[in-house]
Amino acid sequence: MIIVVFALEREAAPFRRAARALPGVSIHVSGVGRGAAREVASRLVGERPSLVIAAGFCGALKPSLCVGDVVKSPHILTVDHLVTDPAEKCRLGEFHDAVDMESAAVEAVCAESGVRFVAVRAVSDTADTALSPELVRLLSGGNVSVWKACGALVRKPSLLGEFLRLGRDTKLAARNLADALVGMINAQPPAEGWGLGVGTGVKQQRC
Repeated sequence: MIIVVFALEREAAPFRRAARALPGVSIHVSGVGRGAAREVASRLVGERPSLVIAAGFCGALKPSLCVGDVVKSPHILTVDHLVTDPAEKCRLGEFHDAVDMESAAVEAVCAESGVRFVAVRAVSDTADTALSPELVRLLSGGNVSVWKACGALVRKPSLLGEFLRLGRDTKLAARNLADALVGMINAQPPAEGWGLGVGTGVKQQRC
């Protein structure tokens, strides 16, 4: 069995549809952040999967990465907050290609249990993309309610452009991620170059 863990349902949705034709694939949504990811992964490794994949969106730290590009471990850094400032992205990008908030937690659980692991992420925002503080507050919990979004737009109508861009870019990222995951799983045993290992590859940084 292959287990694929996403933080958000909107990350998982395209792959959930595509995986209907894939035998032995189990899809789970953990919620945002290390704690949520660790809790779900700790329960799932008890099922002794052949592989655990931490999947979802990531922020690009390198200018060469575009929205929808797929990044895998060991080029992903895990931090404890949304990285939304291009200056911070530039600093973190000195040693890593992309950033997320969950992969290293899932990897640590897999390492403790001797389960193979890989992180596969699709870029949803580029290295030069900045998010306004208002949007960051809305996104911090993972799922944005319609009422909160409407309230934010009433207070600051200029957020509409950010909402539209975010919707467009996350849709592309989720679709490309699903395609990459399907290709990877269909290529089992894993194709060389995917960097599969027992809990090796994703770096952690607490900020």
